[in-house]
Amino acid sequence: LEHSIEEKYKTGNEYGTRRYIKGKFLGKGGFAKCWEFINAETNYVHAAKIIQKSSLTKSRAKQKLMSEIKIHRSIKHNNVCQFQHFFEDAENVYILLELVRTKV
Repeated sequence: LEHSIEEKYKTGNEYGTRRYIKGKFLGKGGFAKCWEFINAETNYVHAAKIIQKSSLTKSRAKQKLMSEIKIHRSIKHNNVCQFQHFFEDAENVYILLELVRTKV
């Protein structure tokens, strides 16, 4: 079953929608699950961290998330997967990162 996520965005006075197909489950951490996200238009594959807004009820958790985004956005290094952007919908916050494929 294909599961798609829509990102609503605004560029200047233009509004648009970007659609992603939720692919393989990649793993989970403290407060996020990570999935492959395929851009439906370009077929570009991202790693997407999905954080449920219901887990961000304490202001400390919100603060931690905003801090993580700010720090990750500022890091540019060959050994750190690249932050791309983030967006949210009614239920979740999505952090899109470079997907690094490891060679086995």
